[in-house]
Amino acid sequence: MKKIILLIIILPAITAVSFAQDVLFAGNGAVITVQNGATLFANGGINLQNNSSLNNAGTITIARTAATTADFTDNSSTAYNYGIGQFVFTGSGGTQSANSINQFGRIQVDNTGLNLLSNINASTWILKSGKINTSAFIAIANSTAANAVQADITNIGFANSWINGNLTRYISPATVNNYQFPVGDATKVNLAEMDNLLAIPLTGVNYITASFGPKPGNDIGLNVSELGTAYMAINNGGVWHLSPDANPASGVYDLKLFFNGFTGLADNAFGILRRPDASANAIDWIVPVGSVLPAAGTLGRTVAGTYARRNNISTFSQLGIGTSSAPLPLQLISFTATKKDKTVLLQWITNNEINTSHFELYRSEASGSMQYLGQVAAAGNSAGSNAYNYTDSKPLRGLNFYQLKMIDKNGNYKLSQVEKINFDESSALNVYPNPVTGNILFVDNGGRTIKEIKLIAIDGKQLACRFTTQSSYLLKVELPVTLAKGTYILQLNTGKELLNNKIVVQ
Repeated sequence: MKKIILLIIILPAITAVSFAQDVLFAGNGAVITVQNGATLFANGGINLQNNSSLNNAGTITIARTAATTADFTDNSSTAYNYGIGQFVFTGSGGTQSANSINQFGRIQVDNTGLNLLSNINASTWILKSGKINTSAFIAIANSTAANAVQADITNIGFANSWINGNLTRYISPATVNNYQFPVGDATKVNLAEMDNLLAIPLTGVNYITASFGPKPGNDIGLNVSELGTAYMAINNGGVWHLSPDANPASGVYDLKLFFNGFTGLADNAFGILRRPDASANAIDWIVPVGSVLPAAGTLGRTVAGTYARRNNISTFSQLGIGTSSAPLPLQLISFTATKKDKTVLLQWITNNEINTSHFELYRSEASGSMQYLGQVAAAGNSAGSNAYNYTDSKPLRGLNFYQLKMIDKNGNYKLSQVEKINFDESSALNVYPNPVTGNILFVDNGGRTIKEIKLIAIDGKQLACRFTTQSSYLLKVELPVTLAKGTYILQLNTGKELLNNKIVVQ
């Protein structure tokens, strides 16, 4: 393709000779215009003095060879927009630099490095080769498009070009599902990626500033557990900083942190943790509130996947990868004991089972130690929820205490909370009058909380009835007016036990 150079120059204050290694120098009042489809090739630097202007609708290539510098310097005191055209920083002669308060259209980096000497604003950054060193400044992508920061097809995974420093991206979570932040250090990229934004979009956030660097402080005082297992350390590979312009008013996102250069990770034994952005104190690390880990063995939990993932995050801060001494075990969602006539039904629900072997059930009386009751086989490995049950067919008279023991295939275990059921004969409720001569009766509930009352006929049919609380010990029950004479069961549900009382209707 033939290269076209088109310059419209107003005032004679522009020269195409070297000015402190600048191949193009625009003095006060000069105007440079590169039209759509045209290319301006500068084999050296460009220097724009205050009150000059540059309008770019085409392509401006700033190339450096070994014998020259090739920097872009704009000394404007009042900011303006260069237009939608592209600026290409290229060459193998060494790093280049950029200094401008103005808005670029597209910037392509294809060199050995680009040093920012000011905040650089562009609608789109195309990274091909060479890291962008921001120092104390920021590379800013003003477009909210997903590809406003993109890797050239030769820059797979941003391995050849990334941001060594600070990257700000404007976001639109209601319309864009994924944003990548190719930040890293002087030697490698450690990509951070916000994902699944459309599910419950964040509100109140306009932009995110990201960076990656060494972990501040040490692990002394670290005290974080998840799914029953303690995190032992925060990996020394580094931490990410994600800072919004304002805290989200609502919404969540999923986060992927790519652990390039991290060592000592084991499958299912790591997870993303957070602490305040400026903290160096290990005691500040926590599990992000409301967030969850992916299922064991899936992407985001395995070393081969190359990243850690955490879902349903609603905050931003300093983020690190916590490591545990063993794979995180199953999560116990619930464990309950319910009286069923003369038996006790034990039920439990688990989630995220990893290498689980079986469950053991234990029971004790008020003054005794826990005794083995029986066991139930486990699913073993499961990404979803699993429901289990066990029936104690011969509970003890009086108080019964139950506990669940969860055991994995390596012999490790953890215990549930203790559940209590009372089989004291004195626990029966007093129902009166009985026999019932009308449609009203009263129940002395002994101070229990009654959640539901059912009236059951001898044939098992359930009939409508309702109750109202008269006091903390007394309930009023209204039976159907047309109720036939006979014997019925009045069943009261406390949430912990079902109490059956026989009544006679006359």
